[in-house]
Amino acid sequence: MRDVQAILELLFQQSAFVQFLIFLVHGLIVFGIAISFVFYMNRRPDVQKWTPVGPYFASISVVFALFLAFHGAAIWSNKAHAERAFVDAGSSIKRLDEMLSPAQLNLDGPRSSLNRYVRYVFRDEWRKSRNSRASERAEYAFRELQQRIGAAMSQLPPGNASQLNTLLNDVARTRSDRLWVGGNHTEAVSWLAVLALGLLTHLAIASIHFDKPRAGVIALALLSLTTTMAYWSLGIVDDPYRMMDHLNPNAWLPVT
Repeated sequence: MRDVQAILELLFQQSAFVQFLIFLVHGLIVFGIAISFVFYMNRRPDVQKWTPVGPYFASISVVFALFLAFHGAAIWSNKAHAERAFVDAGSSIKRLDEMLSPAQLNLDGPRSSLNRYVRYVFRDEWRKSRNSRASERAEYAFRELQQRIGAAMSQLPPGNASQLNTLLNDVARTRSDRLWVGGNHTEAVSWLAVLALGLLTHLAIASIHFDKPRAGVIALALLSLTTTMAYWSLGIVDDPYRMMDHLNPNAWLPVT
């Protein structure tokens, strides 16, 4: 299962065009299997006895549609979670930066560490790994920020110290949320279930065309095109951080 997970994650890191080609190849393979099933059964004697009643295929296609809908809802929910984590991270960092600025507490050391932390998040976690894993440099910068803020808090009024600690915890929490989403966006079992049910739906449609293979070719071609478009539309948003132009940590603080 880990190998399947790795393959799917590699797939969803590709460009939209490459993903479309891969899903198109998958659609052609499934179409080939289904149409071969039709022509094989069409050559059997008494083909009418082997052809199921037409409406029966709905029992399989409805299950496929439900699983696809739930799978799509989970992917879009994950994308919304990623965007919300990005906004929350930016908000907590901006508020912490404002509190450390000369206009408020004027703590140059912690503010410098905060800028270094954002810079490494931008360069390592965002650009290099798409938030799929933590950066050692960002982790070190954050620990340095914690130490410097901890040292400064002992000399601040209790109210300011408490607020500063809350903002620091918010930065840590939003970073954890962002990295969790980036590293756990692909559900391999769910994808495999949807693909398997899609294949079974093709076979169900094929079975009601045993006696009408030409009509089966048209029906299966349309179904294969539909499922290809559905898989592709979900695949290009499975990794919520692949659209980095729309979600850019440069908005948090000036990054050099």
